[in-house]
Amino acid sequence: MQTGPPGPPSSGPAGPSSAGPPDSPSPRPTGPPSSRPKGPPRSSASSSLSSGEVMDEGAFERLAEKNVVRQAEIERREKVVVLKKLRNGKRNNVILLLLLVVVFGAIAVAPFSQGDISNNPHEFSQEVDILNRNDPTHPAAWEQLDIELMSTKIWDGNDEFSGSITHDLNIPGIPIDIAGVTTIPVDVTLVSYRVDGANTGFRLALFPSPCDEMYGQTIESLEDRYKYGSITPMIIGSKIKISFDVPAGKYCLVFEYENPPEVQGFRATIDAEVTPRWNLPLCAPLAAISLVLAIFAGVGAHKAGKAWKKVAQPASPAKKSTEEEVLEQAEEERGTMSETLATSDTGEVDAMDSPTPSEQPSSTPQIDESIQATAPEVTEAPALVAEPTPEVVAPAPEVAEPAPEVAEPAPEVAEPTPEVAEPAPAQPVYTDEELRALGWTDQQIEWQRQSEQMQ
Repeated sequence: MQTGPPGPPSSGPAGPSSAGPPDSPSPRPTGPPSSRPKGPPRSSASSSLSSGEVMDEGAFERLAEKNVVRQAEIERREKVVVLKKLRNGKRNNVILLLLLVVVFGAIAVAPFSQGDISNNPHEFSQEVDILNRNDPTHPAAWEQLDIELMSTKIWDGNDEFSGSITHDLNIPGIPIDIAGVTTIPVDVTLVSYRVDGANTGFRLALFPSPCDEMYGQTIESLEDRYKYGSITPMIIGSKIKISFDVPAGKYCLVFEYENPPEVQGFRATIDAEVTPRWNLPLCAPLAAISLVLAIFAGVGAHKAGKAWKKVAQPASPAKKSTEEEVLEQAEEERGTMSETLATSDTGEVDAMDSPTPSEQPSSTPQIDESIQATAPEVTEAPALVAEPTPEVVAPAPEVAEPAPEVAEPAPEVAEPTPEVAEPAPAQPVYTDEELRALGWTDQQIEWQRQSEQMQ
């Protein structure tokens, strides 16, 4: 016979069933368990584009303006360098042309004379004294300075045949006979020292050939442009100037008295100085051309300087007259007044078009329902929803003056405010689906339910 249990039957289970944990359930978690992120990732607050924030519309415009200004400044500096080089080049051209004007002008007016009439070593000397001085062995012989002076003179004191002069003359220039253009002015200055009391009338000629090749030619056979005659007596020591205008070439200068001296000797009776102005027809046109070019170059340099200054110094605006300043100020004031009027008109139109509180759709109940449905998830919702209340109630006094009956719905809009704050429980209750959505396991959910029943 089978015996029964040795003792009284044991009492009911002291704890949860074997399916549950052997010990008392662990305390409920203070928050949702950590789990891998679900749903779309949170946006970065540092990225304005990913967070949905609207980027400043003028940012790209300001950046583009900065780039345009920077590029304009670079181009301006490059242009300043180019214009400065151009200005300096034009100034150098002006200086060079002015130097050419000075050089050609100085050459054109500079005399290139032959002969020297400043001093006559034979003056106040007798024929015997001159003969003694021509003897190198004589104590009164000519000094070296006197010899050099006499070697450069055009006179009749070089030999004993006094009273006539022959001198080879070479005139450079263009060998074309165009009167006043290519012809060369030749000035001959004469000084007479004849003391025999005879007639000092003379004849002067330029033979168009060297003196060695003029045999058989006479002064009477020459053209009038090549000869000059005077019957007026010359005063001793006074200067007489005769001018010719002849083409360039080789000439022989001949001087003769109308009445030659009866006694031939070494004493000088006539002294001459020849100045062919061959440099005038050559250098004067060059100086004139250089002057004209210098004027045009100066105008160009002035324009280049103004262009460079306009680009290099843009901060110096042109000075305006008082009338222009007054007109501009009046236009600015008129524009400001028109903008103010336009703004006020726009504000009135917006105020008339804006809906009154009675016309606004009553979406408050829907908002309350959505807040109640999501109350467990967002605990701070009441504070966020309660903030817009003053904005809805504020327009009521403005509309109350023209339409008193419209101001009544204002309390209806403001009433849901306390209702939104009341549904928030002190301890939110999560459903199993919500806890699973938050990442809880079934075992954790069961422990949570047991702890709630024990409380």
